[in-house]
Amino acid sequence: MIRKSINKFPTELPKKGAFTIDTEDDFPRLHTLCVASGRRGGGKSVSIANFLKRCKDKHYYDKVYLITPTYNSNKMIWDICDIPPEDVIEPDVSAIKELTKKIEADKQEWEEFLEKKKKYEMFLRDKGTNLQALNSKRLLMYYNLGFLEPEMNEPEWKYPIEQPPRIAVVIDDAMGTDLLAKRSSGLINFCIKHRHIADGLGCSVFMLVQSYKAQGGVNRAIRENTTHLLLFKVNDFNQIKAIKEESDLPVTEEEFENMCSYAHAKPFNFLLLDFAYKCETKRFRSGWDEYIIPPSLQGKCSCKK
Repeated sequence: MIRKSINKFPTELPKKGAFTIDTEDDFPRLHTLCVASGRRGGGKSVSIANFLKRCKDKHYYDKVYLITPTYNSNKMIWDICDIPPEDVIEPDVSAIKELTKKIEADKQEWEEFLEKKKKYEMFLRDKGTNLQALNSKRLLMYYNLGFLEPEMNEPEWKYPIEQPPRIAVVIDDAMGTDLLAKRSSGLINFCIKHRHIADGLGCSVFMLVQSYKAQGGVNRAIRENTTHLLLFKVNDFNQIKAIKEESDLPVTEEEFENMCSYAHAKPFNFLLLDFAYKCETKRFRSGWDEYIIPPSLQGKCSCKK
């Protein structure tokens, strides 16, 4: 076999990944398609609610939408991350359509804010000259925008940081509903394209289920695009083995079982599988705050120095 290098088609990688949120080194990559799987009452909702609270405190997310049929009974949990009733959607066949409209409205609100800010800067320039010399059309525009009011200040964005709204979506207790059962709901397509929703605004998706791979669980297309998987304790450990086989993890079966046992020894805890890892040795965690480095990955750090 003869090989000859051409070197005329270099590949330039983007300095920043598309549709990503800059996060701290030990924080999971965002936006995420995250699935939390485990038995009923295992701590999935509480874990996700606390993670979202941490994200909102750091301004990684500004708003969280919740799709669930059990909001009223779980309100105390979702109050942790401050989800008001108006941001809750019933998991019927039209839920994704309703959600998409809300996210598109969020983006439009941002674009309207930018336009208003641009006009305010134009107003300040005109104000520095002579407002009375302006034509009536422009004066009317300033009046309608409230710029001629004595106490008018520069337009302010509704969230603490002036940036496009960062949105997360939680889907909880939706197994058996039309949202998961009917392809016409659009859930699969939404999850696969979550980073591109609303012409690139994007969102994170957190799906909480009692079964990941078994019948009635998470669709294969969604599983193949999952970036983070939270494995809570289950009654049938064969489910865990099936996940290990499908995920093609670079660890032995014994290492994987040991990591599960270690994580599940703590009440309401989980093993986190990070498929969007920032470092080879940081693929696995016990909960959010503790890395587990199995023997197969020790000494294989891929962090940039």
